[in-house]
Amino acid sequence: MKKPYLTPARQAVLSLFSSYPHRHFTAEQVCTLLCSAKGEDDSLIGKSTVYRQLSRLCEQGQLRRFEATDADGLAVHAYQYVAPEQNCAGHFHLKCQSCGRVSHADAELTERIASQLGAEYGFSVDCGASMLYGLCAVCQNQTKGTM
Repeated sequence: MKKPYLTPARQAVLSLFSSYPHRHFTAEQVCTLLCSAKGEDDSLIGKSTVYRQLSRLCEQGQLRRFEATDADGLAVHAYQYVAPEQNCAGHFHLKCQSCGRVSHADAELTERIASQLGAEYGFSVDCGASMLYGLCAVCQNQTKGTM
């Protein structure tokens, strides 16, 4: 398979995400961070270019898209970096509702849970698209410290 051409705009978007692998960003946040930046060819990265690159990077498996909520509680699409060594289709994702960090659950644990759901409910789980919400250990400890 031919490796896709990495345009300056695509490199800028990918570089932002790979610099923060445990964070997710909405398209608007990416635009805010990158649309005033200049690419290698000294041209500004436009909003439509950001949206196009997000879509292409998702198609290539370098970013994953999922639903999140914004500060007003409205549903938005969020994007997160997928490191080459990760198999995001093979495990659940754990999202901290306090700090927003997204972590990867153990693949063996994910398989056991998915298998159990299949056996008991006849339900086939799309593990890579599954996001479990709660509080990470750091935020739990901070919450305990304020009580």
